Amino acid sequence: MAEEDVSATLAPAENTPADVAELESIGSQMAYDAFLAAAKAIEPGAIEECCADVALAYQNVTRGVESVLGGGAVVVSKLPNVNIEELSMLPRLAQGLAFAALQVQRELRSASFGALFEKAQTLRRKLRKAADALAEAGLLPDADVDEVRLQASREVLEDCAALAALFRRNEAKIAGRSPVAASDVRDAELVCEKLRAILGQQREAGEGGAPTLLKGIEMRDRFWTLLTQRHDVLWRCGAWLFGRAVDERVPPLPVRQAVRKPRNAPAERQPEQRRGMNPPSIMPVRASRPASQPARETGRHLGDLQRDLERKMRFLVRMGVLPPES
Repeated sequence: MAEEDVSATLAPAENTPADVAELESIGSQMAYDAFLAAAKAIEPGAIEECCADVALAYQNVTRGVESVLGGGAVVVSKLPNVNIEELSMLPRLAQGLAFAALQVQRELRSASFGALFEKAQTLRRKLRKAADALAEAGLLPDADVDEVRLQASREVLEDCAALAALFRRNEAKIAGRSPVAASDVRDAELVCEKLRAILGQQREAGEGGAPTLLKGIEMRDRFWTLLTQRHDVLWRCGAWLFGRAVDERVPPLPVRQAVRKPRNAPAERQPEQRRGMNPPSIMPVRASRPASQPARETGRHLGDLQRDLERKMRFLVRMGVLPPES
């Protein structure tokens, strides 16, 4: 059987110039350098893949910081395990992430295998999400459940090939119960085969495109992980300040790049994004006004809010919930 032309079978992932232009307008190498050491310090097992709209993440982070620190910085700084300086620098961290993402985009564009590698990433995400759901439903053997849950940090190509093999092994058992079609598994196998051949040829020729790209992807994901970790603290502070209105004031980080949202609207919060994630044990302050109450001048409202928060802080100190001021 003649070898199939993978490029004719698979459509390359979309990579519009507009996305690159957005990253160029936001990204900052100085911000990247400032957070590089912190990003490198993240444990490999904790790294999360960045598949978000980075430009929208920057906007949401900026909005959240302004909401939390604009009127309640003094009070928030007294909460346990809260570093105000780190929170105030979140927009700069997002700029560093944008710079790292831009380097990945440039590597993908310049590499001969860039479109195939993007396709491998897309297929890997689809297969892994489906495998997670099948494992949760108990539709996979114990050994395969362990593989799904313990091997998520494998390199992209290796993980994509392993997931395709997992679906092949369980094809009969999960037939009709999986969102992954047989064509998806076949595409993943073809992409991995083609990429291995290309990368093997480049190694023999002494070309170093693949390691540079993979290192760039790892660093982008490290910056994304650092941003999500620190943004979680910001969100918890927002939950303490604003209660149920927290997502309006501190928009969650976007999780999907395929869905482009207007730049003046916050991303929709995914139901599973905050699973098991509760605000601090202190009861949140309800800062919202009844609809019938007339709007006040912004400066006066912020001043009233600040005084109200300070009164509550003094009450919590007297009750022993918070330590007294030194």
